[in-house]
Amino acid sequence: MANTPAASSSAGPVLRGLHNATIKRNLAVALGLTAVITVAFKILVNDPKKAAYAEFYQKYDANKSFERMKAAGRFQSC
Repeated sequence: MANTPAASSSAGPVLRGLHNATIKRNLAVALGLTAVITVAFKILVNDPKKAAYAEFYQKYDANKSFERMKAAGRFQSC
């Protein structure tokens, strides 16, 4: 009687609530990854781009640029 397969002591898989538990875990992972990727994108892409624009407009002279384009014949009315 000890060798019967029906008398195993290991419990079967817990299937009740498995879908809800999986959704909760996947949602937590998705929110965590979203937060990490958002911060990384801000630091690696947006901040350097913002600094580059700030540097460009510190040196930019709109009147000088206008005169250069006017001299090159870019405008029909000037």
